[in-house]
Amino acid sequence: MKKLKDNDSKFNLYVFLSTFARNLIEVFIPIILLKNGFSFKEVMFYFLLANLFCVLIDYPFALFSKRFSNRALAIIGIISFFLLQIILNFIKLDTFYLINVAFLFAVYRQAYWMSRRFYNLKILRGTDLAKKYSIISVINQLGVVISAYVGSLILDYVNVTVLTLISIIIFTLALVVLYFLKFDHEKNSEKIEFIKTIKSIPKQDIFHFGCYELLHIIKFLFAIYIFMYIKDNYQTIGIVNVVTNVSIMLFSYFYGRYTDKKRNLLHLSILLVVLVYIFKANSINYLIILISFFEGIVLKMYEISLNSYLYNLSKKYEYYNYNLVYQIVINSFRTVVMFILYISNFDLRTMIYFTLLIILLGVFVPFVDVDKRKYKVIDK
Repeated sequence: MKKLKDNDSKFNLYVFLSTFARNLIEVFIPIILLKNGFSFKEVMFYFLLANLFCVLIDYPFALFSKRFSNRALAIIGIISFFLLQIILNFIKLDTFYLINVAFLFAVYRQAYWMSRRFYNLKILRGTDLAKKYSIISVINQLGVVISAYVGSLILDYVNVTVLTLISIIIFTLALVVLYFLKFDHEKNSEKIEFIKTIKSIPKQDIFHFGCYELLHIIKFLFAIYIFMYIKDNYQTIGIVNVVTNVSIMLFSYFYGRYTDKKRNLLHLSILLVVLVYIFKANSINYLIILISFFEGIVLKMYEISLNSYLYNLSKKYEYYNYNLVYQIVINSFRTVVMFILYISNFDLRTMIYFTLLIILLGVFVPFVDVDKRKYKVIDK
């Protein structure tokens, strides 16, 4: 029991440090590209490539983490993060440069999130699932809240080089914490069976996987929207992110406890998320900051409502297979939607509406209750 609690504390510290380091600069990458001469279409191409690369490397990364460890995979992600920050200091206005940025971003994101989600599943396999998830979520948001505005100030008043050095130092500290995070039975003899696993997961649940992760496209588009139509500096984007994440943090713990008793707010939360983003896409000047507070609340309702199901579902499957299915599904959804947006002649606001429409379809799709289905439990 003491070992489990020690792991919880170490993992929470890793989440805080790594989240702080990532969010100092990650949300600003499209704006850095725009400010340094790339067109909106070229930035869209970068994000499309990044999601496509994520799909292509998911399976090799699953095999790598199984053959070696998730800790080794996380180290690959951190090294890629370092390289990404470095090349952002030497921008070249050509397609090959965009491809490199997209590839490094994909490697960093997938290696980081595949390993982190693995440890999430390990931490959440015990009791008090929603409570533990809420604590992790609050810590994650605390890292975002502190770093978002700090990163914007450094970019506006100093330069990207200083921000790069700070983020690398903090991520290195996170790596040290990760080294001491240990679990029994991290490896197993089960084969990677993507087709078999995805066939056994209810298709309605898979649809919800993908729809939820389309919020990353929404956040990407809104960062550009704020820069192009509200205020062309980093601070406004930083302030909006701070307000959103403060409300997320305040709401996380209490709503997480509530979902242990009542889990029927998933569809309501989807509807509220779509409505808030429609208001946000039509807000003027600094009204967007007020709307961002409500955005944080409904996003957290959506996240915890869905993840209460997702982590229960994950208990029915072997870690690596479930994680691989989740990653390929979400990145495939993002890639397809980004491709449609890239080849369309939509303006920025219409792109936001189109993505929201797909998310809204989740209101009409039931999430299958795992307790009412029979699954082959592969690993406990």
